[in-house]
Amino acid sequence: MRTILALLGLTVAGTSATAADAWPSFRGTGDGAAKGDYPTQWSPKDGVAWKADLPGYGQSSPVVWGGTVYLTAVEGDQREKGFVVALDAKTGKEKWRHTFEPTQKAKWGFTISRAAPTPCVDADGLYCFFEGGNLIALTHAGKVRWERSLSKEYGEFQGGHGVGSSPAQTADAIYILIDHRGPSYLLAVDKATGKNKWKTEREQKGAWTSPVIATRDGKQEVIASSAGTVIGYAADTGKELWKLDNVVGNTLPSASVVGDRVLFGGGASRSKDDPPAGAKGNGCLKLVAKDGKPGFETAWTAKVGISNYATPLGYEGVAYFVNQVGVVYAHDLKTGKELFSERIDGACWASPLGAGKYVYFFGKDGTTSVLKAGSEFDLVASNKLWEPKPKPKAAAGAPEKKETPGEYLDPIVYGVAAVDGAFFVRTGTQLFRVGK
Repeated sequence: MRTILALLGLTVAGTSATAADAWPSFRGTGDGAAKGDYPTQWSPKDGVAWKADLPGYGQSSPVVWGGTVYLTAVEGDQREKGFVVALDAKTGKEKWRHTFEPTQKAKWGFTISRAAPTPCVDADGLYCFFEGGNLIALTHAGKVRWERSLSKEYGEFQGGHGVGSSPAQTADAIYILIDHRGPSYLLAVDKATGKNKWKTEREQKGAWTSPVIATRDGKQEVIASSAGTVIGYAADTGKELWKLDNVVGNTLPSASVVGDRVLFGGGASRSKDDPPAGAKGNGCLKLVAKDGKPGFETAWTAKVGISNYATPLGYEGVAYFVNQVGVVYAHDLKTGKELFSERIDGACWASPLGAGKYVYFFGKDGTTSVLKAGSEFDLVASNKLWEPKPKPKAAAGAPEKKETPGEYLDPIVYGVAAVDGAFFVRTGTQLFRVGK
């Protein structure tokens, strides 16, 4: 498959130096695929190498480079304290932490982002974006290289749920998508200096999705599936190259690039209006040239597949979508043929990933469903990361307390990195290493 992609001249692009010991950004290099073999069975007492407590609370995924795991977090009633933390990948011991005051404060809430954007990392260091507007570049030793505040420069982020978009990266730039109820934009920032390379205005619509990088014929594109559209931009200039309209419900799942294919997903639309004619919610685009210019054509549209939270995964010729109650829909990646729709162990907020012969769905409740990759549903294992604790009974005569809504009860699995045969699984307050 890699040979075919090389011949086509289309790859998923992250940094120029991505190895088996690196998971450099959200979903690795943007395709959710890990190199090598990974464990298929574990339990709270067997297969978990270590568990580490983290400061504050965070919803970002871990990133890994050169034996170090990097994470972000915030804390405080107004999210007034931010953290960047580095842990030793082998032992889980903290190497350093950077603390700062976020620019834009917001009341703590279950439905408001809490350190949701995942950082990027490369050979030169770490690039962290926070929903408070802070964009910080650090060395691998934790020293600040440069920092700026997007909310101070371009206005505070508007909307009821904060910002959740993770940066994408190329060898020399970071790309940040800000889609909200205020002036929206896609921004390219020079990694070395922190200065803008370009800034492209977008329509004002709220979404939590993240951009992804694709490369064809040696040229890189930034692809954003968000709030009703899927758009490809030239990575060097910010120029819009192509656009798909009338996409329904794509406010949470991001696009996923697999060779010349772009998977896009979405949940049910909350709009009371009927969807426009020809509306699409989940499907696959093919990157093509039209009149010698970069373009696309719709490869297929999923008739039943839905992605409510997790980004779709394309792996070993199969496209996987998972809905809010844990039903997995599988389609042939090339033709869109429906292969199966089956329920796994539970809902997933973290995006699935592929490794070796398997596809992993990390359930929000700590149970991972391991499927054998392929056209048939084959559940290999269901692995718990912790044992569920019974809900404590209120003491007789105790005042009634306001309870946390069930779907937001901690612990919750938010994101995963896969490096060198081990998974790094992140909850709001802890990080687990699963595997050797």
